Amino acid sequence: MKYIKEYMPGIIFILGISYLSMCINELLKNHINIEALTIAIIIGIIYNNTMGTQNIFKKGVTFSLKKLLKVGIVLLGFKLNIYALLKLGPKIVIMVLVYVTAALTLSIILGKLFKVDKKLATLIGVGTSICGASAVVAMAPCINADDDDSVISVSVVSLLGAIGVILYSAIGTSFIDISSVQYGVWSGISLHGVAHALAAAFALGDKSGEIGTIVKMTRVLMMVPISIVLSSIFNKEGIKNKKAKFPTYVLYFILASVINSFKIIPVDMTRILTKASSLLILMAMTGMGLSVDFKSILNKGIRSFVIGTILFIILSTLSLVIILNFI
Repeated sequence: MKYIKEYMPGIIFILGISYLSMCINELLKNHINIEALTIAIIIGIIYNNTMGTQNIFKKGVTFSLKKLLKVGIVLLGFKLNIYALLKLGPKIVIMVLVYVTAALTLSIILGKLFKVDKKLATLIGVGTSICGASAVVAMAPCINADDDDSVISVSVVSLLGAIGVILYSAIGTSFIDISSVQYGVWSGISLHGVAHALAAAFALGDKSGEIGTIVKMTRVLMMVPISIVLSSIFNKEGIKNKKAKFPTYVLYFILASVINSFKIIPVDMTRILTKASSLLILMAMTGMGLSVDFKSILNKGIRSFVIGTILFIILSTLSLVIILNFI
């Protein structure tokens, strides 16, 4: 009962914003194509940076962002068909490997140019290349990063990811000629967090959303080898560290997609699970917006924000050019 009392106000608050975003989407959809996911993020950011998210809501917001998102992603697996996704071929795996390596390397180089601490620059690179704030939190112990480094990195990648959702949605729906497959790959391979990638990918429909999800999950799997590499590098510098834990929800996501591909459960049940997935992910997006704090970035890490911005512009632009020409 104690936990219910602590989390329920925030969850109800997020449900209210989620419902509002769906209503706004219904009102605007005949005039401008902005998904409820994007609207929820915008409302959350505006609220948190004007009114400030009240303490009574914070535990529910954190629960929605960290726990409900993972459940939503697992249930999203019931929407995926492995056979269709395998048609993307080995190109995607190669692109993910190149992207993650390039992002980390470029982040460290930019850190040296802007005289930002190596561990902070590394965390920004990790958050940009793998899965946003989750990767930062998971990887910080591997390199023995300070709490301030983690806070700044999380703030930078969360804000840039939220901005990316809005920009990608606008670009994909209005400004360039891009297929659902190309757009899904672009969102999945270049946006920061899982929430960001999914919010943007679904802006062009279910097909792009499904592809974006599987590409993003491939990036999330890179958490394990990258944690081993970074642990080894910083261990040579005399730092005691530990490896990041493997994100087990990715395994459940894969299992759900296998179950759906082989039609093991009834179609009606699959439909219910996927609708639940959509609601949980929408709630997580709202929680993400309510967690973006402009002041934290301005007060503690303006140079870090500059590095993250340059990194994002270069990687998103290059990846788009490559995808449009080779996917």
